Amino acid sequence: MPVYNGEKHLVEAIESVLNQSFGNFELIIIDDASTDQSVEIIRSFADARIRLLQNEQNSGVAATRNRGLQEAKGEYLVWMDCDDIIDTKKFEIQVNFLNQNPEIGICGTWLTRFGEGRPRLSKSPTDPEIIKASLIFNPSVWNATAMFRMDKIKNANLSYDTRLKVAEDYNFYFDASHHFPMKNIAKSLYHYRASDSSIMKKFGDQEDKMLKFYQIIYTKVFDALAIEKTEENFLKHRKIASTQLYDNWKEFKIAHHWLLSLIGQNEKIQLYDQKAFEIVINDAFFFLCKKSSQMGLKIFFYYIKHRNKSLPKDYNLFLRLFIRCLILYKKF
Repeated sequence: MPVYNGEKHLVEAIESVLNQSFGNFELIIIDDASTDQSVEIIRSFADARIRLLQNEQNSGVAATRNRGLQEAKGEYLVWMDCDDIIDTKKFEIQVNFLNQNPEIGICGTWLTRFGEGRPRLSKSPTDPEIIKASLIFNPSVWNATAMFRMDKIKNANLSYDTRLKVAEDYNFYFDASHHFPMKNIAKSLYHYRASDSSIMKKFGDQEDKMLKFYQIIYTKVFDALAIEKTEENFLKHRKIASTQLYDNWKEFKIAHHWLLSLIGQNEKIQLYDQKAFEIVINDAFFFLCKKSSQMGLKIFFYYIKHRNKSLPKDYNLFLRLFIRCLILYKKF
């Protein structure tokens, strides 16, 4: 559990770990030079399973996670954020899954977001091939939910890139995906608290800075798919993957053409399972249309015409997109 000035919700987070039905674990809490009462709160727990480590200076989340990888002694490693809560059976369910599936190197779960309005479920793909292909755009395993099989992590020499103030987890999972399969359990076992102090919120409205971080990862994506690494291509790819809206028909068509070119490139080099890759691209196409709904019903009819016809129809998605386009919806 990395901690930096986490006093507000730290007790609740630690208690949710200590109350796990699976009790044979060590809770390594790494304080990243907090200036609040976090360390005092941690020391107030009289539980022999807790091991407190303290960084001499604030090192950032990537370096702190790397220290956790080095210090962990168990067969498996679980991440936990210092303001969140986990289901009491989370460890038990994930340990049982990894014990039964030795080929899987990382096991994540779905999560529930709370703290802003009504709680909502966030799903992630469960098929290992779709998880792997989805990583060309964004992380497809929620880092906070993940359980690592440590021998595979060490054999692959994986670590978090300290250049990245955000998306260090995305970079880690992209690297991991080319060493072993990953799986998400289709059950919410993690409760993620919306927080104004989160790093993603800090950088969320600074797209120029976000692009610099993501470009480090997309460079790997482009190299893997043998795509030319130009600023124009990075900008197209990042906008498709982000929550930025489209209000220009020409730019929308260029983005769709980019998605089709990705399919063609994967057909050529066969890096990803083609069926899984086409599912991911079709999902990205729907996402693109959803972000373009302010341009009206022509977006809806364009989607109906150009969607991958070999995939099952989802009439609920059709209806949602139709309504968005009908009312010229201008929000993500």
